[in-house]
Amino acid sequence: MADFTTSSHRKRWILNPHDLTRKYEAANQRAVDALQKCGATRVEIQSDGSLIYPGGSGGGENGRRESLPEHLSIEEELLVKRYYEGKIQEVCAALRLPNKIQATAIIYFKRFYLQWSIMEHDHKNILLTCIYLACKVEESHVSAEELGKGIQQDPQVVLKNEMIVLQALEFELIVYPPYRSMEGFIYDLETFVQGMGSTGLKALQELRVAAGSVVNNMMLTDAPLLYPPGQ
Repeated sequence: MADFTTSSHRKRWILNPHDLTRKYEAANQRAVDALQKCGATRVEIQSDGSLIYPGGSGGGENGRRESLPEHLSIEEELLVKRYYEGKIQEVCAALRLPNKIQATAIIYFKRFYLQWSIMEHDHKNILLTCIYLACKVEESHVSAEELGKGIQQDPQVVLKNEMIVLQALEFELIVYPPYRSMEGFIYDLETFVQGMGSTGLKALQELRVAAGSVVNNMMLTDAPLLYPPGQ
């Protein structure tokens, strides 16, 4: 059985705030540099999984430099990420996928954008690929065709981005979302409320719903990158 204490999740993906900020800054600066040098930031993924980086000199006709679009700040990138992490929750709910898949997909999304800026890859496509991978890893397989059809997106987008996401995750796909820890705590409480009859069981169910809502909100913060799931 997988054990969090010896996992790559614990050893390599729980960061301190300084290291987390440093990764965000490095990814953002790389995109800013590409914008200033090439006039674009988006990295194009080809059908074979290879990458094409922005090209060109960023100059206009007669060598005059055209005005560049304004880049995102680190804070603005975080807001975009949080928005699309919420979209992962919405898509998973619409497809009736369990919490462990939703949480795994969000953690994949967070890890991907530790390595890349939100300006470098289409976050809508990365979102779908993270859900697709989470389904496979958590043994609740949904094909790319089913996923694309369910949300009216081209399934080839999912497959085209699969390798770049796996590379960003360094092929370390076993993650430990906090829902299991939450359920374990509530399970322990059941022995204490059984003697209270239906009133105790109702209160416990209300606690489970409230705790689940808190964990859902927590997944939209940096906490999964900073703390173990049981904390």
